Amino acid sequence: MMTYKITIIALIAGIVLGAAATEGFNVYRQSQDSQIFQERAHCKAVADAYVKQNNTDDGPLVSLLPGKVDYSPARNSCVAGVEKIMVIRNASSSLTIDSVQDLLSGETLFDARCVDDCGAPPGWPGSMDSYIDRAFDYVMKNTSNPTELEKEWMNAESKNPMSGSIPNTPASQHKSVPPSGPSSKKPWER
Repeated sequence: MMTYKITIIALIAGIVLGAAATEGFNVYRQSQDSQIFQERAHCKAVADAYVKQNNTDDGPLVSLLPGKVDYSPARNSCVAGVEKIMVIRNASSSLTIDSVQDLLSGETLFDARCVDDCGAPPGWPGSMDSYIDRAFDYVMKNTSNPTELEKEWMNAESKNPMSGSIPNTPASQHKSVPPSGPSSKKPWER
């Protein structure tokens, strides 16, 4: 009879402990969801400020890529897809740079560039935006940069006969990458 009472008490205690543990887990999960929601709202505000700060009368047109602003728990930072379009003076061309940025550190995590015709239509495999989508997904889940994806983009872009190129580019420089360095003018200043 005593064993029966101990078994009943142990069963009731197990049920109470299980219910308490489940409730504790639910409270923890709700607080985590609330924190991520707040971080996402903060990231959206940071992204809007980034666009406002980087759009100037004498610089490139800067915009956010749709659906590409989020909080990355892996990086504990705000990540955004950004597009910059620069009109190259005296060349009747435009340079498009799509990138994935860490908005809090200012680090460019991935970028893809093209002049005028950017190759495959948007959404198709091999298009610039498909690379940006893959890079964005990668940096949302990882703390490292998608260097293999960047190499893949550069290789694909160099083989793409439809991709635009910057005229008079030195042989050592990729045709869709503008010159850089302290003495180089920005493409829109030419």
